[in-house]
Amino acid sequence: MERWQAVWTTHSDIFIASNFEECPAEKKKNWRLPSQFDYYLGGGTSLRVGIIASAKLPKEEDFLLAGMLWGSRLSNGVKTVIYFVAPDFSPFFLQTLNMLGGIIKAHAVYWREKLTPSLYLIPENINQKSLQTALGEERLDWKKWRQELNPVAQYQLDVVKGYVDELVNRQVRVDIKPLSISLLWGNFEIAEIRRKGKKFEIMTKAKWERDSMLSKQWQCLGWVDASGVLNQEFRQTITSILDHLERKEKRGELKPKEILSRYLRQGGGIISSLWGIPWEWPWLPKERGENWVNELGQWFYFLGDGQLSVVFPILEKAMVCASHSLLLSSVLKNSDLLCSNKLKPSGIRWNGQIIWLTTVSLEEDLRLFQSWLKNPEQFPIWTLPDHWQASGLDELNCRSHVNASLIEY
Repeated sequence: MERWQAVWTTHSDIFIASNFEECPAEKKKNWRLPSQFDYYLGGGTSLRVGIIASAKLPKEEDFLLAGMLWGSRLSNGVKTVIYFVAPDFSPFFLQTLNMLGGIIKAHAVYWREKLTPSLYLIPENINQKSLQTALGEERLDWKKWRQELNPVAQYQLDVVKGYVDELVNRQVRVDIKPLSISLLWGNFEIAEIRRKGKKFEIMTKAKWERDSMLSKQWQCLGWVDASGVLNQEFRQTITSILDHLERKEKRGELKPKEILSRYLRQGGGIISSLWGIPWEWPWLPKERGENWVNELGQWFYFLGDGQLSVVFPILEKAMVCASHSLLLSSVLKNSDLLCSNKLKPSGIRWNGQIIWLTTVSLEEDLRLFQSWLKNPEQFPIWTLPDHWQASGLDELNCRSHVNASLIEY
């Protein structure tokens, strides 16, 4: 945006450098900087200064990552200050910027196009107080979900639940939402129970299967017959789907992300001794804009010895994942998401750490990212052993030795 240069000149007292130059389009492309933002550079050889600007309200995870990539390109090991300029910021974004303070330091600046002055530097640590913002609502259980059904449908749902309980031995779990209940094997949805007024319907799901003939063959509705039993065709179809998925697992045909997810969800072995037993994320978004709640639900949580451990697998795009985890960790720490009724009575504590579980090939990128943080110990790195996809996680390697005070909820 051409008028940015005039804005920087008019508000020279905001910045610790002057005479900013715009990053050329070709360099933006070569450095793989997101094109929706504008980038400016200043400073000297001993201190680099950069600006990343957005004329519109940015998608904050993209804005944060772009700013950190811009800072890393400018830095090359030299102290660097980055100014984030936008019309507004969430409190979580501002908290996240306070986490930077290694080689890279960051400031947020409000831009008000129609006001004079139009730039307002946000003081550091202005939002350090815990926000305790209500972001989600606790997920329903079977008992609460059935309350909206008529008596006949309630009885039928009890029959279905009895069948689903039997599938636990085959590693099937449920994801209960206000209008539906998904049956999942790993991250594969194999069936869905959907509310229809005061009734419900149940059907198989296999959209993930690439073989269209097989996917079509598995299409099946379920119902509870007069004898109080879920129809045999549905049960046989579910068995066929599970047999298929288990064969794929044995043949090593699952993607690494899916394999790791299954190891973590099953727990046991080294997982139990390190972090405890798996804990299901109890929250759903109350409103459409609360994507953070769903994204946090993709992480893995464990309870052991009165402590909650949070594990974030990173198997690709290390910088993208690390940047995103910074923002999400601020949401987790400063919202009410760990004030669940399932945690309060037991006095569970969280030490504020997000464990980055990654591969040896991505460790170097994450180490670089840690160098930009004020407290890198909040993001300890654990690496997966060689051949983990076949041999499991029993030889996980801790690449960080940290101690953090526990946070009680």
